[in-house]
Amino acid sequence: MVVNSHADWDHSWGNAYFTGEYAAPIIAHEYCLTRMLSDEARQELLEYKQRYAIFQNVALVPPTMTFDQHFTILGGDMTIELIPAPGHHLDHIAVWIPELSLLLAFDAIERPLPILENAEAVPSMFATLERLLALRPERVLCSHSKPASVALVEENLAYFREIERRSHELLQRYHPTEEELELASEIIHYPFDEVIAGATEAFDRTFYGGAHNANVRFLLQWLMRNQGDS
Repeated sequence: MVVNSHADWDHSWGNAYFTGEYAAPIIAHEYCLTRMLSDEARQELLEYKQRYAIFQNVALVPPTMTFDQHFTILGGDMTIELIPAPGHHLDHIAVWIPELSLLLAFDAIERPLPILENAEAVPSMFATLERLLALRPERVLCSHSKPASVALVEENLAYFREIERRSHELLQRYHPTEEELELASEIIHYPFDEVIAGATEAFDRTFYGGAHNANVRFLLQWLMRNQGDS
């Protein structure tokens, strides 16, 4: 059995290994199937093949079983629950094994910070983090971080709540322009160095610094579009 957490290349391009002689059911959210069958996915693979020799033999193999709300696998003395966890991507899922109090969070939880897909994903990200926190897992495994505990879920949620708090303070004074939003983390006075203060794991500062700025920009955009509803 194979589970795709979402359709990003580093989470689904290995599906071809589980076909033919080694065929296995490939389970994912139904939107993962949509993403993998899209023109955008084919174009991304083409670009990777042009840039990197290691991808020359990669083929897009979509999931063979999909679900929308919830998918439970009963394994005798162990239950595997696949649950939607959008925010990083609409098709993102997490795996909860209650007997082990183990959460496979994949990219939904991350250190030094989780990554939003876009402004529309803001409410989904908050809902996902709150849902995963409510599970109170003893162990949390992420795709790009060391093994963790429920404390990392709390940290990720606190990170977005701090962005939200500082964004509200800014929006009480004025609404930034699209040009100003390119420096979103600066205008709410939440620098990347403050976010990572005390971090002990190694990470790509350029990548995560850009991701932090994008997170702030997306949250500001969402708040400005929905301020009248809050």
